Amino acid sequence: MGHRTRKAGMFALAILMLAGTPLVGCGSNDAAEPSENSVVERVQVKIGFAAPLTGDNAVYGQGMKRAVELAFKEANNSEEVRAAGYEFVLRAEDDQGDPKQAVNVANLLAGDTDVLCVIGHFDSGCTIPASPIYQDAGMAMVTVSSNPQITAQGFDVVNRIVARDDAQGAFAARLVFEDFGYTRVAIVDDSTPYGQGLADEFVKTFEALGGEPLTREAIQTREVDFSALVTRLKSLNPEAVYYAGAHTEGGLISKQMNEADLTVPLIGGDIIFSEEFITIAGAANAEGDVATILGLPLEQQARGQDFRASYEAEYGVGPEAYDSYAYDAAAIFVQAVLEAGPNRFALVPAVRAIVYDGVTGTTQFDENGDTLNQAISAYRVTGGSWEQIVE
Repeated sequence: MGHRTRKAGMFALAILMLAGTPLVGCGSNDAAEPSENSVVERVQVKIGFAAPLTGDNAVYGQGMKRAVELAFKEANNSEEVRAAGYEFVLRAEDDQGDPKQAVNVANLLAGDTDVLCVIGHFDSGCTIPASPIYQDAGMAMVTVSSNPQITAQGFDVVNRIVARDDAQGAFAARLVFEDFGYTRVAIVDDSTPYGQGLADEFVKTFEALGGEPLTREAIQTREVDFSALVTRLKSLNPEAVYYAGAHTEGGLISKQMNEADLTVPLIGGDIIFSEEFITIAGAANAEGDVATILGLPLEQQARGQDFRASYEAEYGVGPEAYDSYAYDAAAIFVQAVLEAGPNRFALVPAVRAIVYDGVTGTTQFDENGDTLNQAISAYRVTGGSWEQIVE
C-alpha cells in the first residue's frame, strides 16, 4: 500500500509539473527528438464522463469536463504514460441533470466496450439511478455526488471523492446554531434527492442541538416565482433560511426575499457556491448569504495553487468548486490503469484500493467507496464575492 501511495504521489506531481510547459510534442529534456521512423503507436484508453453540460448546472459540468481534459492532456505527456504506450481519451456525455437522461447516458457508456470507467455523475438524482447500470457492467466510477444513499447500495464500482451530505448537513447545522447563534430557521429544499437529503441531515442535527425548524417547504426545479413562498417564510419571522438546492433557484429566492424585506441570510449547500448565484440574486441581495462546500478552498488544497495556475493558463478562466476533484478523479483512473492495465474488471478493485496524493489531498476510499477525507468549509458573500468563513 505504501508503494502504491508513493507512485501515485509522484505521478500527480509529474502531471502538474507539465502544466506550465508546452504540451504538444513535449518530452524529457534528456530524451532525443523522435525520428519519423521511431514514433511509437499508443493504445487509446477511453474514460467516460457524465455530467450536466447543458441546463441549470452546466457551469459545474463544463468546468469538471475541462478539468478532466486537462488531467488527460498532462498525463499523456508524462513519461510514465508514454512509456506504458497509452493515450487517455475522454468520452463525455451530457446527462442534463435529469435522472432519465442519466440512465440513457449510463447505458450508452456501459454499452461502449471501449469505455473502461466513468467520472460522474454530478447530481445525486442522476448518480443514484445510473450507478446500478455501471455495477452490472463492471465499470468503476468516481463521483462528486453527495447523497449518502449512493454508497449505501453496496456496489463495489461506486466511489465518492467528496464528503457526504450527512457530514455537510451536520456541519451546516453546527455553524448556524453554534457559530451564528440562530435558533429559529426556516427550511427549504428543491425536491431532488440531493436537496431533500441535505435538508434532512441539517434538520436532524439542528434539532439535536436545540434549534427550532419553523417550517419545511419544498420547491420545484426551474421555478422562478417564489413570492408565495417568501410571504409564508416572512410571516414566521425566521433568523435565517436554510436552502438545500441548486444555485439557480437559490439565487432567485435570495433576490425575492430581499425585495420583500425578508432581510435574513440564505444559508445553503455546496450547489449554491458559484459566482452565478451572486449574479442571479444580485450582489446586494446576496450579501451575507452563506454556502457550505464539500472540501477545502483551492488555496488550502495540497496542490490547489498549482492546479489553479495550470487551469487558468489552459482555459483563461478560473476553476469551479468541483473541478479539482474531477481532475483528481481523472488522475486516479490514470494511475489505476498504469497499475492494473486497461481492463474494466481489473480496474474496479484497483480504484477502490488506491491511495492517491493529488491536488485535493490524499484520496483513499473505505469499504463502501467513501473517501476518508471528509473536509467541509464555509463561505459568506462579502462585498459581492464569496469569502471563506474562518472559524
